[in-house]
Amino acid sequence: MNVKEIMSSPVVCTKNEVKVGHIKDQFSRKGIHAIPVLEDDGTISGIVSSSDLVACHDESLTAADIKSPKVHIAIPTHRIQDAAKMMLKNDCHHLVVMEDGEVVGMISTMDIIKYFVENQD
Repeated sequence: MNVKEIMSSPVVCTKNEVKVGHIKDQFSRKGIHAIPVLEDDGTISGIVSSSDLVACHDESLTAADIKSPKVHIAIPTHRIQDAAKMMLKNDCHHLVVMEDGEVVGMISTMDIIKYFVENQD
């Protein structure tokens, strides 16, 4: 089975200038735990995760101030096992799924756990 079959889509993204308070609100309203940060041209410049938000106590800061610049990318045709290995190797909990230079999905450790629990036969 491939990443595209378990990824979340569409993806909520943000821009560098968006304030932390607004990002926290998006996390709460959308039930998400990570959000890619996009430049004006659509390229990814980082990712903000729930752990980044927990560590931030100044809601006047922006995504640019708290984002992690290292973003791990999967493609829709990657096998789920390969996505899991990538997460383990890079000690990350979210992969941004890209196709033709665009963000098309997100996959989390919970998505992978759910897949393996539901398909353990």
